[in-house]
Amino acid sequence: SLNCVEWSLLPPATEEMVARAEQLKGRFQGDPSFEYECTEINAEDAERLFEDGKELMIKEESRLVATIEQIDRAVGIIPRGAFVKSPLGSVHENRNFEGLSLTEAKKLSSYFHFTEPVNLKNKTLLEKADLDPSTDFLDSLEHDIPSGNGS
Repeated sequence: SLNCVEWSLLPPATEEMVARAEQLKGRFQGDPSFEYECTEINAEDAERLFEDGKELMIKEESRLVATIEQIDRAVGIIPRGAFVKSPLGSVHENRNFEGLSLTEAKKLSSYFHFTEPVNLKNKTLLEKADLDPSTDFLDSLEHDIPSGNGS
């Protein structure tokens, strides 16, 4: 919104938006049309973008979209069992899920990152043997190491 009265949805983030936004530091300007120049880009990427007819600029609106996407990826979590994966691979909300027990709610292993799994793919067959493929198809928070906590 430019006037805090009329609001519109932001466009979805692309990987290119996220990659460009990661290069930028500092505060937002507060103007969605403000353009940042991507100065910290390697020569190969700069040449490719130039050949594709794309500028080495990113609008503040795109930076905001990319920042929101990065935050969502980092903090989106779900409790174990809230979503299920069918044998055909589709994921949907578990209508039978009634929440975690108090004991389970206190364990990090009862929560999953709500993003494409990375660590799960690296587990051995022995580690995967104890997992239920219908509920344990995402990366657990169990082995996460906090970063940027000021210590």
